Amino acid sequence: MKLSSRITYYLIVIVFLSLAIGFSIFYISIERVTNRSAIYKMEQLNQYIIKQLKTQSVDSLQKKHPSIRIKVLSKKYDNLVDEVVEEREAVWNEQLQSYGYNIKVIHYPFVNNEHYQITNEDYIVKIEREYWFSVLMVVAWIFVFILTIIIFFGEMIARNLYMPFYSLLIQMKMFDVRKGEQIQVMSTNTTELDELNKLFTQMADKSIQQYKLLKEFTENLSHELQTPLANLKGKIELLLNTDLSEQQMQALSGMYDELNRMSTLNRSLVLLMSLEDHEVSPEKVNLSKALKETILQYEDIIEMGGKTLNVSIQDNIYININPMLLQIVLSNLINNASRHNIEKGSIEIALTNNSLEIKNTGNSNNLTNETIFNRFKKGTSSSSSLGIGLALVKKIVEVYGYKIIYKKQTNFHIFILDINV
Repeated sequence: MKLSSRITYYLIVIVFLSLAIGFSIFYISIERVTNRSAIYKMEQLNQYIIKQLKTQSVDSLQKKHPSIRIKVLSKKYDNLVDEVVEEREAVWNEQLQSYGYNIKVIHYPFVNNEHYQITNEDYIVKIEREYWFSVLMVVAWIFVFILTIIIFFGEMIARNLYMPFYSLLIQMKMFDVRKGEQIQVMSTNTTELDELNKLFTQMADKSIQQYKLLKEFTENLSHELQTPLANLKGKIELLLNTDLSEQQMQALSGMYDELNRMSTLNRSLVLLMSLEDHEVSPEKVNLSKALKETILQYEDIIEMGGKTLNVSIQDNIYININPMLLQIVLSNLINNASRHNIEKGSIEIALTNNSLEIKNTGNSNNLTNETIFNRFKKGTSSSSSLGIGLALVKKIVEVYGYKIIYKKQTNFHIFILDINV
């Protein structure tokens, strides 16, 4: 639910509850105020009668005020209160021809050495249900009117008010640190939205600046590393061509292998970083043909390692990907299946319209689909493994909108490349 719609919804609920509670208070208050008003008038009349008793007779006062009954008590009662008010439930009144509340206000004054009982009795007509239903209908129409106003104008005002916020959301979704484009925020007169715009603009500018610095540092580091690595490799190659002992040859050969490994790792890291800025090309590549060529490169190595290779490739399967990057993906996956295998194990490669599945036997590990594609995450302690190949594979396929997953099945490790986009 959008923010503007949620605000409108809350306003409707608040108005409904307010009208419901307000009508209940109004209903109780009307009856209460009506009764209290009548009682007050009756009290005032009784007080007037008490004053007139000093100068007028009881009969003359009762004739003037038919609702008053005056009784002379036989003696003085010290335990009587000054005033008693009696309210009874609504009963049928013949004179009024309606239901009415019976109210009595009784006073016990002591006037001219006489103790009196002055009773003032009256009926207040009960408000009928039809009347309250009519009032309720008026309240309901008021609610409908307010509801219409809130939905029509409230939604319009809320959308107008939060337009800069929605604009910022769009900018946030479109923001790409690789493009280095500045954020264009909408001006607003709302303090909170201005602060939010300012904060996001500052964060975006800082992210772009840091990304550029990191990219520049990586490129410079890669370039600076390649030169000494090439020099060291060249010197070791010269030494390998001289007369050396077997122990020295083994030491130099190990050093040469480590330098090759460092050089490969450096190139892989640079490629991984460059994929962040890689533009997806629309070219189609024959995956079936590329897979057969890659398998041919590793077929001898797999057989020499005593492993069984089973291949099932459907012809003329095309995907959108850069040919060089596809070669890296296929090489890493097949090489991974061969390297992390067991003695006399097997490798199964199957390509269909929807997926490429590479399955190999192997030792158990604690890697999962969430962790195996992390950089420098190794399933074995093999020194020949860089721990970056699968991370590179995942990054390449994601750049082109594909998906790769890993799962374990008994003694098999399975990689499935979903090419059905």
